[in-house]
Amino acid sequence: MTTDRPPDSAADNDVEARHHALLSLHALSGTISDFDPKLVPDFRASSPGNALRTLAEASEQEVPISARLAVLYNLMQAGLPQYESYEHEYRLLAESVAAARGLDVDQLLSDVNESATAPPGADRPPFRTTRSGQALPHHETAFIGENVCTTKKVKVGGLNATWVFSEFETDAPFDGVADWVDPRNWPQRGPLLFKRMDLVGAARPVNITPPGGLPPLGNEHWHGVFHEQVQLLRQLNTLLHCDYWRDGVRAAGMTYELDLSLDDQIHVDRGFLLVNNAGPVRRVKALKMVGFTEQGWDRVATWVCPFWTDWVRRAVEGGNSSTPTTPTHTPPGDAGTRRPNPFGDSLDAWAKFFGDSARTYLDLFQDVTSRMSSSSYSAGDWLNDGTRYWSQLAKDWARAWANGLDTLDEVSREGLDAGIMPPGASREPARGAATAMAAPASIETSEGTTVPVPGIDPSARPVCSDLVSIEAGGATIASANVVVATQTLEGGTPGVRVHTTDTSVPPGLYVGRLQRPDGQLIAPVQLYLSRASGT
Repeated sequence: MTTDRPPDSAADNDVEARHHALLSLHALSGTISDFDPKLVPDFRASSPGNALRTLAEASEQEVPISARLAVLYNLMQAGLPQYESYEHEYRLLAESVAAARGLDVDQLLSDVNESATAPPGADRPPFRTTRSGQALPHHETAFIGENVCTTKKVKVGGLNATWVFSEFETDAPFDGVADWVDPRNWPQRGPLLFKRMDLVGAARPVNITPPGGLPPLGNEHWHGVFHEQVQLLRQLNTLLHCDYWRDGVRAAGMTYELDLSLDDQIHVDRGFLLVNNAGPVRRVKALKMVGFTEQGWDRVATWVCPFWTDWVRRAVEGGNSSTPTTPTHTPPGDAGTRRPNPFGDSLDAWAKFFGDSARTYLDLFQDVTSRMSSSSYSAGDWLNDGTRYWSQLAKDWARAWANGLDTLDEVSREGLDAGIMPPGASREPARGAATAMAAPASIETSEGTTVPVPGIDPSARPVCSDLVSIEAGGATIASANVVVATQTLEGGTPGVRVHTTDTSVPPGLYVGRLQRPDGQLIAPVQLYLSRASGT
């Protein structure tokens, strides 16, 4: 496999120079706090002035307007480091944005400054709401001043890798986001990062949709191997095994897996993209796990965020509002993100129940003893107090007995996964506990996904269908190996947490449906398994 030009061509050198300039300016602004040029082989160190000029003089295809705005914002937030020495070059960068979009450069600088440097406690208007920001396309201002890129160190098959993840909501049209998910469009939607994405060995991807497009595999489903060329400080050439799936206007997703590193620079390249149509917004997730054969490159992989974020911005073209959300997908076993043991919910609930019950009798006893010290306390009072005591005891036993009968009925249908909870407490937090704890991949360490389901009743007892991989000839996760539990999500939205106890299935994106026990559809569900582990 050869590229269109020799790797030592002047054009390639120019690409590297622009990437090194962008990286060095983000480091100067403090957004890459651990930047050490000595860790980057063949890094081209230059003054801030030369770096600013390099970006300002590049074409839009080479350095998009959004990338220039992001670094200008970060530099402004840092107080324009060394501004006295490089005022002219700072202005050149701002002029390259203003001239391309018909803006007044002084107004642009004023708006960036207003958004980036508001004093503590003052309202800091997002740049997109300023006069200049409103005059620009939404995707060029999205996520400016916001963090939509999370990086972590992980292990994949025992190999070191970096986990790069984004999750956000946008009002951009679904079709546009679904096109961004399609790997054939990555060089157009992310030119700073992707230089080519060419299908290998065929004129078009291989259609793998079952006859009739039967659910859950949607109405578009294909497989292909692509020659991917990525520019991340140095050029990387790989063959990627890609699978794409789309379910009408409801959801679209793709997965990719390394087939071959053409230049022998990486040994892990795995991830997925996913968009769900959720009424007024589209919910989007994007994951890349990359591991390098040279240990030094693994140390610098976390610096990918400026390039990755600029590609993510292109997902929201045509929208007006986009917001990063708290990541709901983390590496299994990642420190600090372990989910609570579900048996802990049961124990806490029972402790509270017994504590509350005991409090009732302590209050009764205290009342009786205080009145017995009075000379007016009579035999009639003793009889009345005894009646109160035995009446309360009878009520508690009746509640416990009724709860026990209900619990036994549910356990007879669902086993111990029904959740054993005290009277008056929801069983939902404890559902699936037995399965989760019995399996090697417990709820603390297994990968799962969260599905917002507005309006769902916590007592709905949702179940999951079999989950089918979108990979060509993909595996199936039996519904018996899928644990489902309702929970309240961030912001108070009701939702469902889904994870699998099946450790035998390969990585990939698995799709299916959440439904009621009677089979009524609640929501589609997609579960990605990375088979990575936190470090």
